[in-house]
Amino acid sequence: MKTLLSLIAAAILMFSSFLSPAKAIVLFDDVFATHPFAFEIAYLYEEGIINGYPDGTFRPNNPVTRAHAVAMIGRALNLDDTSRSTGFRDVPANHPFSGYIASAVEEEIIVGFPNNYFRPNWTVTRAQTVTMLDRAFYFPEAPDNTFRDMRENHFAFDAVSRLAYQGVARGYPDNTFRPDTPVTRAQFSAFLARAIEPSFIPEKQELLMTANDILAELQAEDFGDVAAYVSSTEGLAFCPYSGGCIDNGGVTFTKAQLPNFMNDANDYLWGYQDGSGFEINLTPAEYYDEYLMDAEYTAKERYGRTIQPTTHEFIHRVYPEATIVEYYFPGTDQYDQMDWQSLNMVFEKNSNGDWVLVAIINDRWTI
Repeated sequence: MKTLLSLIAAAILMFSSFLSPAKAIVLFDDVFATHPFAFEIAYLYEEGIINGYPDGTFRPNNPVTRAHAVAMIGRALNLDDTSRSTGFRDVPANHPFSGYIASAVEEEIIVGFPNNYFRPNWTVTRAQTVTMLDRAFYFPEAPDNTFRDMRENHFAFDAVSRLAYQGVARGYPDNTFRPDTPVTRAQFSAFLARAIEPSFIPEKQELLMTANDILAELQAEDFGDVAAYVSSTEGLAFCPYSGGCIDNGGVTFTKAQLPNFMNDANDYLWGYQDGSGFEINLTPAEYYDEYLMDAEYTAKERYGRTIQPTTHEFIHRVYPEATIVEYYFPGTDQYDQMDWQSLNMVFEKNSNGDWVLVAIINDRWTI
């Protein structure tokens, strides 16, 4: 393994404002800083999602097998990797990835072939890769793709449309997608890294920096500047629990009301305490202290990927077209991390194609 030092230090700076602080940026002996997917591979390695070989290589040009693809997705989603029966005739319980394969079946990420075969050693194609990622992660509906080698009756047509629209999947200069082309380990890493950390998608980087700017304004209690990111017609909704937003929608402030947020002396019903069901009647300043900014959110923790998937599931029920930037407080050892909290900025595109902030939804563990 090789540790990157000054060779790519300048390039790391472009990600430093929205990627989790890296323990060390590590590349493999056969993946140099000039590799087109070097950062994606390094990121996934640091996250414990991909591994190399005992000789210190990554072998980026080797094809990805179905079993390895499921294992990488399983690690990204924190699926149960306990060895067990999978139901497939060619994946016994002692298979090294039987746990991930069984979990992926349970989560409806993968399906097998006729006669109960999984074909774990077959190479995955671009179409199969996109289909698995589409099932594994949330991607909103999107316009039909226009790749000239994709037809509407292709099994991966809708998945390709969604992931291409989000920038996770890309075509070739001749406007083909080449769905049957095998995927290499480096290419799969690029697909997966973009799916779980959209900062690797150039057009999403600006949104991440915007979210960090908004966080700074929230920490400074400057809601006048927060209002600049809000639609004049939709306003900004606040909700203390993601599940509670489904029931009552929280409290929405107009763009004009936001600058006076911290000075508003009115009590509002923000929702109901998760667990007890007690009303949350607070002034905006009290809500700010007790829910909105109760935890110390200092850096972008997760974007797209989340430790608490139910939070995003609930948010997407209310905002199905949204992109979520999540700031996560992992909790403390004193309470075995059960005091985790999250602040989720919910963005949607307006009619001009610009991102606007439509909601700030908190969440936390309660009993």
